[in-house]
Amino acid sequence: MTATTSYHHGDLRAALLSEASSVLESSGADAISLRGLARALGVSHAAPGHHFPNRTALLAALAADGFDQFADALEQAMAGSEPSGWAAATGRAYVRFALANPERYRLMFTSRLLQEDCPAQLEVASSRAYLALLRAVHGRVPDVDAATYRMGAPELRAWAVVHGAVTLWLDGQLGGLSEPEFVALIDQVVDGAA
Repeated sequence: MTATTSYHHGDLRAALLSEASSVLESSGADAISLRGLARALGVSHAAPGHHFPNRTALLAALAADGFDQFADALEQAMAGSEPSGWAAATGRAYVRFALANPERYRLMFTSRLLQEDCPAQLEVASSRAYLALLRAVHGRVPDVDAATYRMGAPELRAWAVVHGAVTLWLDGQLGGLSEPEFVALIDQVVDGAA
């Protein structure tokens, strides 16, 4: 069977996202190309274009999936605790998600995908994660529109602590700390900040 005739293998969109996720975590976003994914999946070079018009659309879909998983993790952390403990619980979940998915986390938070012609799927997924942050910080479901809400000091403080710590860790700026030592330190930080 040639690459051109092997296109009909089920859900190509899901297969492209799965293969792109593997490449992302093993080699980073710069290593992802539609042609490379097509080659790896044994489909024609044009086949990915039926689902993703360009590489940016594929990366946006990966980021949206990441934000959905991230929001799930934050919401699950809150489900297991009282509102007074939501900030600490989501802080821990935030860090653990980033450590388990470092390249997806980088794609979600350091790419320009959310700033340049953000696709609706990505905007919805990132807004869901942002609403989980607001809920955790305020101890209730806020009556706000995530797209127009202006961040205040409490949200910025909570986000900056965990995001800054994760970024320092991922960039190798925390010296000789092992990952378990970093996680233990994060636990102390979020307990103190809550």
